Amino acid sequence: MDLDFQIILDWWPLILNGFKLTLVIVVGAILLGIPLGGLLAFGRQSRFKIISISATAFIELFRNTPFMIQVFLLFYVLPFYGIRIPANIVGIIGLALFGSVYYAEIIRAGIDAIPRGQLESARSIGMSHWQSMTNIVLPQTMRIILPPIGNQTLSLVKESSILSTITVQELTMSALIVQGQTFRPFEIFIVITLLYWGLNELIATGLRIYERRLERRSLSDPASA
Repeated sequence: MDLDFQIILDWWPLILNGFKLTLVIVVGAILLGIPLGGLLAFGRQSRFKIISISATAFIELFRNTPFMIQVFLLFYVLPFYGIRIPANIVGIIGLALFGSVYYAEIIRAGIDAIPRGQLESARSIGMSHWQSMTNIVLPQTMRIILPPIGNQTLSLVKESSILSTITVQELTMSALIVQGQTFRPFEIFIVITLLYWGLNELIATGLRIYERRLERRSLSDPASA
């Protein structure tokens, strides 16, 4: 079959709008998901049982159920209880919640990798638990958690395609619309594959650059490592 990429030029505005919406959803999910993941990680390690159990239950619930089911619950079930949220907002919230539990486990593992004695030493000189974590533990944790944080972020970009099932007109939904109108799936799915790859490659490259900067900083200032 001959490829006709004129279709892409004709439908490019729709594809571009879908790509922009994918960017908005992913960025929103990251901005919400990472802080929430940090709170869940701290909550899971809390000395208060009710906080620790609640955070653990939240993590296990979202980590052990399919993202599509979570999105369906937010979009289709909540309206039965009078809670109606626009599909785009559901996409951001759903993706943030899904990503946060994985970010939480990554952050928790990074914190656990720091020798316990450092935290105890900080507490012995009068620092609070929060001060010890933010000033001593977390700066060292960054170098450990950055690669897995990056991998999870790339996964969120790919998982965003599932939002097409709840009518969010992101990149995949835009491609399905074009395919339905033109009956030319090859051209459109080749192009959106390249767009997803380009976006993830851009994110991965940025993270690699930042990781190298952190490594150079730790080498030039061993006290910060």
